[in-house]
Amino acid sequence: MLNSEKLTIAGQLAAGIAHEVRNPLTAIKGFLQLMERKMEDQTYFGIIESEIDRIELILSELLVLAKPQDFKFESVYLPALIEDIKTLIDTQAIMNNVKIEVVNTDEPITINGDINQLKQVFINFLKNAIEAMPNGGSCIIEMKAIGENKVKIFFKDTGDGIPPQLLKRIGEPFFTTKENGTGLGIMISKQIIENHHGTVHFWSDKKGTIIEVILPLQ
Repeated sequence: MLNSEKLTIAGQLAAGIAHEVRNPLTAIKGFLQLMERKMEDQTYFGIIESEIDRIELILSELLVLAKPQDFKFESVYLPALIEDIKTLIDTQAIMNNVKIEVVNTDEPITINGDINQLKQVFINFLKNAIEAMPNGGSCIIEMKAIGENKVKIFFKDTGDGIPPQLLKRIGEPFFTTKENGTGLGIMISKQIIENHHGTVHFWSDKKGTIIEVILPLQ
C-alpha cells in the first residue's frame, strides 16, 4: 500500500475516532457541570474539567490533521504577512513580557501560498516561543532570500532551549515539551509547510530555540 493511501486511511480513522469520542465526552462534561452545582466538596472537579478540556483539544487537533487541506494558493507578500501576524500576537507577547522584533530585508519577498494556512503556522511558532519564556524575553523574526529561488524565515527565541534528546522528537504526534500541549500543533505546521514545498528545521541550546522555515519564492 502506498504511503499516501496509508495516510488517507489513518486520517479517516482518526476523524472517526475523534467524532465517536467527542459525543460521550460532551455528555460527561454536561453531567459533571450538573454534579458540580449540587455537591459541596468540589476538590477534584477542576482537575476533571481540565483533563476533559485537554481531551477536547486533542480531538480538535486530530480533526484538523485528518481533514483534507483545501489550499488556496495566491501571491503573498511575506513582510506584510509577518507584520500582520506580529500585530495579532503582540497583545499576548506584551502580557508575557516578551518583545517580538521583525527584521526585514530591503528587497521585496513574495511567495505563492495559502495565506490563512501560513498564518496558522507562524502564529503557532510564535505562541510556542512565548510559552517557552515564562519569565519574559524576546523573539526575533528574520527573513532572508537565498539566491533567486528560496527564502528563509527564522523564529529565534531566548527561552531555556530544548535538550538534544528531546529536540530530535519535535514534530512527532503527541510528543510535547509543554505541560498542557498535545504535540499535534508542530506536526500540523510541518505538514502545511511541506504542502507549500518547503521545509522546517529546529535548533536549540541553553540560549534559546531557532525555527527555520524554507519556502520557494514566487
